[in-house]
Amino acid sequence: MAEPTSPAAVHVPDADEVITGLRDALTGVLDAADLARIDLDAIDADTPLLSLPIDSLALMDLMTRVEDRFRVYIPEDRAYAFTTVGEVVDYVRAKAAAKAARRRS
Repeated sequence: MAEPTSPAAVHVPDADEVITGLRDALTGVLDAADLARIDLDAIDADTPLLSLPIDSLALMDLMTRVEDRFRVYIPEDRAYAFTTVGEVVDYVRAKAAAKAARRRS
């Protein structure tokens, strides 16, 4: 039997979870016309962020939604430095893992 998790426990999402979160966030950020231009299911770790129909304001909205979902902080300069979805995934997972490690100690 698994031990119950503490309410203060920090979940470290797997890569697929972060990609799903990013896809979900895109549906809230993009209008219908822009959503029609992309195949959300095809977005994966190798997808270049510049291939998505987002401008700088949409990028910041997207990052805020990712932050809220995974309870991590993404500095603005870091958000603009991401080039692929995989970089976002790696960053979110690393931040969540660091937060979990701090909570355990």
